[in-house]
Amino acid sequence: MKFLITLSRTSHHSRSGGSMLAVLLSVAFLGPSLAYAQLPPGPGRDLTIQICGKCHSPERATALHQDARQWQLTVSKMIGLGAQGTDDQFETIIQYLAKNFGGGGRPPVNINDATAVELEWALDLTRPESRVVVQYRTEHGPFKTIDDLRNIQGLDFKQVEARKAHVTFGSN
Repeated sequence: MKFLITLSRTSHHSRSGGSMLAVLLSVAFLGPSLAYAQLPPGPGRDLTIQICGKCHSPERATALHQDARQWQLTVSKMIGLGAQGTDDQFETIIQYLAKNFGGGGRPPVNINDATAVELEWALDLTRPESRVVVQYRTEHGPFKTIDDLRNIQGLDFKQVEARKAHVTFGSN
């Protein structure tokens, strides 16, 4: 399969495209042994670590849940940004990611223990927004209701409110 590079200069500035791209472009300093521990076994695991792990940690991919077509678009974007491999290698990676981190919609996220990456994806927040939520939670304690998030400066509360069905509060 040939991969189409579909990255436009403005697509990475949109809210949904920006969130995904920000997640996938983050640079992590995790070693290969930790990467192996976080990814399920199967065909494509080693290639995913070898090729994708050059720029980001497995946590970045495992926070996303996309179908095969969405993974293909994501991988095409990464190719456009410099990821190197053969078409066969990228196809194997897409199949591995789709099988192990496939679609099914966005699962609910516990706002009181989610990482910034999980908040970014589940609530379609920007990287800075997800960080201020985590910082606020660290400084002020767990959230009890969705309205508690209104107090966070730098957070588009309307965005959170629109996705409130995806927010849980766990046991406070």
